[in-house]
Amino acid sequence: MKFSVDDIKAIRHPSEETRFLLTLFVLLPMGLLIVSLTVMSVGVLLILVPIILFAVWFTCRLFSAWYLNNTVLVTQENFPEVHNVIVEAKEAFGFDGQVDAYIYQDGSFNMAIMPLLRRKVILLNSGLVSGVEKQSEMRFLIGRFVGALAAKHYRFMWLQVFLDSIEKLTIFNILLYPYERAIQYSGDQLGLCFIGGDANTATQVFKKIMVGSEISNKVKTEALIKQMEQSEGSIFVWITRAFSSFPHVIYRIENIQRFARDDYPMIVSHMKHRVITSSNEPIEVADPQTAFADL
Repeated sequence: MKFSVDDIKAIRHPSEETRFLLTLFVLLPMGLLIVSLTVMSVGVLLILVPIILFAVWFTCRLFSAWYLNNTVLVTQENFPEVHNVIVEAKEAFGFDGQVDAYIYQDGSFNMAIMPLLRRKVILLNSGLVSGVEKQSEMRFLIGRFVGALAAKHYRFMWLQVFLDSIEKLTIFNILLYPYERAIQYSGDQLGLCFIGGDANTATQVFKKIMVGSEISNKVKTEALIKQMEQSEGSIFVWITRAFSSFPHVIYRIENIQRFARDDYPMIVSHMKHRVITSSNEPIEVADPQTAFADL
């Protein structure tokens, strides 16, 4: 199944665009202030720009060298099952950029992405690779990151660096973090579509993130939703959410269930209509009712 630009736009979390505008509302004045201060001393600016660009390039090369010699690069020879998923996800989302993946020693069930100029690096904890019980779990995790790359979440590395710098001031975080949480939701939804709307698999991945792979099967989804409902209306929960760059995991579970139930069937219907209209050949996708059956 291949996703067009319009498909990716439809899959994004509905709050992503407005929250991006809110982020720009904070960043643009700060950026203009910095530019104004630097323009006042053009000589300093001419000296600093090449130094900063070289520092960024040099740091990225150092990171690449360290990971290449201290972790395992995912290739067709090492962890081919992960390599094949990355290739499949790039093709599905139409992402042509270079994506490398490294596996390093860490017992937690987690992964991250690091944009290094044109190269994008996915970092996988060894605990995640060993904790994946089904190929669909790895496909969901890889799909959410490659989908995010296709959705241009990491297109402007300089913007991310600037955003991280402003966040260190803390006072602006309540305005900056909503966008970062929104793109996490968007990534989850892109990953879900990549695995054909299998909400059971996506939910199981989040359970492993919460408690680890060893006891995740003992966690009941219904109990987690009740746990979330108990905290609704709490000012303390709102504060912890407002000052977190990641959505709380329980809310990610609730969002992925809602998306699988309400939005995914409409997206599938739109994609089927588009493909049938253009090629007269239907695409194969999971039945939304089957994908959501056990939740």
